[in-house]
Amino acid sequence: MKSVSTKQTQRDDNELEYSMCPFKNNYYHMKRIASLFSAFVLLVLALSCSEELVPTPYTYTKVFTGENSKTWKIKFLEETYEGKVIERFPLNCATDDEYTFYANSEHTFEALTGTQKCDSTEPGLIEDVWTFTNASATLTMILPFFSVNSTVPLIVRAADDDEMELEIFLDEENTASYRIHFEVIDEN
Repeated sequence: MKSVSTKQTQRDDNELEYSMCPFKNNYYHMKRIASLFSAFVLLVLALSCSEELVPTPYTYTKVFTGENSKTWKIKFLEETYEGKVIERFPLNCATDDEYTFYANSEHTFEALTGTQKCDSTEPGLIEDVWTFTNASATLTMILPFFSVNSTVPLIVRAADDDEMELEIFLDEENTASYRIHFEVIDEN
């Protein structure tokens, strides 16, 4: 008769124990499934408790218009070449001009030219519309010292609640430009 070693008996007992309990054979699988299930439940709970996202309407143009209207005046101009400022100067004939942007759906715009005229044919009041294109940061408006009859596309370099800097290029290569600095004088 063969003698049974202690290790053999212990192994047989473990096999017997595992064969009688089917869950112990799948212990690691069950543990993994439980972990995945817990992660799924936590994810669902986290998503269900988050705030509802409500889109806010685009309001960047409020910088130009305020709630109803905003009036700006020119502080000074800078002449640039290849991105460097070569001269800074006030535009004396336009220092008393006022540019009012309205927040209405028509985007009404008024340029009230002051007593100092850049051109003798310049009217006292110019009424038109303004546009803003977000993709190119372009504000289009009439600037009487450039033209009293047509709008000018201006690149918005900087704008906040009380100052803005606009730029117009003078050549096709975009090497020469004027940067026009505005400040707010009234807001409704």
